[in-house]
Amino acid sequence: MKIWILPLLLCAASAFAEDTDLIAEPPSGAPHLEHKDTIAPATEVQEAPKKAEPAAAKEEPKTPPKPSLLPEESKAGVEGAAKKEDPRVEPKPEPKAEMKAVPAAKVPGADEEFAFAKAAAEDNDEKVQDAAMDELAVFVRRHPSAPQASEAMLLLAGLKQKKGDWELAAASLLRLLYEYPGTKIGLRAKSDFLTLVDKKASRKHRPILNDLVKLPETSDKADRLSALWQKLADLAPDALYEPVAAEIRDFTVRFPDHKDGDKLQGSLARLHAANGKPAAAMLSWRKLIALYPESPACPGAQMAIGDLYADALRDPKKAIDAYQELVEKYPKANEVQAALENSARLFDDKLRQYALAVEMHERIVKLFPKTPASLKALKSIAKLQRDRLTAPEDAMKTLMRLSSMHGGQDGIDALLQAADYARRDLKDNARQAEILRKVSDDYAGAKEAPQALYDAAGVYEDTIKDNAKAIELYREVASKFPSHKLASRASDRAAKLEKAN
Repeated sequence: MKIWILPLLLCAASAFAEDTDLIAEPPSGAPHLEHKDTIAPATEVQEAPKKAEPAAAKEEPKTPPKPSLLPEESKAGVEGAAKKEDPRVEPKPEPKAEMKAVPAAKVPGADEEFAFAKAAAEDNDEKVQDAAMDELAVFVRRHPSAPQASEAMLLLAGLKQKKGDWELAAASLLRLLYEYPGTKIGLRAKSDFLTLVDKKASRKHRPILNDLVKLPETSDKADRLSALWQKLADLAPDALYEPVAAEIRDFTVRFPDHKDGDKLQGSLARLHAANGKPAAAMLSWRKLIALYPESPACPGAQMAIGDLYADALRDPKKAIDAYQELVEKYPKANEVQAALENSARLFDDKLRQYALAVEMHERIVKLFPKTPASLKALKSIAKLQRDRLTAPEDAMKTLMRLSSMHGGQDGIDALLQAADYARRDLKDNARQAEILRKVSDDYAGAKEAPQALYDAAGVYEDTIKDNAKAIELYREVASKFPSHKLASRASDRAAKLEKAN
């Protein structure tokens, strides 16, 4: 059996409950329902074909919503739980608890910090005083412009002196004087420094240290301090070595962009070197080159590195490498000549590589022609060629080159030496006579010229046995140097040889 329409049945449920015998008549055209089927289970109900709804059905009242079986509070809870369990619904963030501002701790000022450090410095306990030195040093570092800074430095110097370290005390007093000149405490520092130097410094150092109380004429604190540490490092590097080294390092921290940074770095290197610390000196020179590559002090720093390797560190190969690096990097520097000379000396004395020593000297001749440096180099080359390399012929050529380049007495001596090499080493008498005559030709006004020409004639007469050539040269002596005492003797020798022929 079929029901005409399920909604109509639901709407009339109450009427059926009052009068079970009353059954609504279906509209015309609707299938007839038997009474027993009017309460059929919903599972047996089939949907009627879709037709236009009768006018009577449209006027039926709507079914009221089914009342909820749960109270409103429970219903809300269930709905909330459903939403919470639904992964598609993002939970709303819990409101954050409001943070309460914590008041910042009060930062102590210079007054409180100095009062504490001063009390510690004046304590009778020596251990407390030791700790107070650090407190005072920290205070000065943190508050260099505070009104109490100069007093803190004076207290610190006093504690250092009390502990027996007069050098540290002297350096602190000097710094105080240069940082705070013209003040009452500055005057006190000057007096204490002079007293300390008079009692503790050596006689050699006293005049230099006493002169330091004369401040440079500059109003800039950094410039004054820079001048102080440079002067100490240059004039008395072994007087206050450790405290001055520490002060220079502190200066570079306080004034990292100061114009004298490279000079102070060099002063620090010299301090280390003068006090037997070659490794520390080496590092300081390298730091200068690394941090100040455009500084005019770089060639000198590179030269100093080579010197340290050559002397204190006794590593000739590394020394030569350092010298050659100088020549390559700074070819116009004044130190180039010394670098090449030192390289030649090390190749000769330490490494016994004489050909390389000659090469270094030749570079000097090429770079510095007609200078005392090239003259010295040519003499060294000739000596190496004859004594070390057993090459007297090359030595003679070098001496001839020396004479041609430099002339003067050095040129005369070079020719005479070359003539001697020809006689003794080469046994070449003709070459000897030729060089002696060259002395007379090239240096006719020299006092050695007549004797050289006369000796050349004697070689032809006695050794070569060429009387004709001997007569020629004797006559040349008489004609070329008529007023010389050898003139008449040369004439007599020429006449005698002519008779013998």
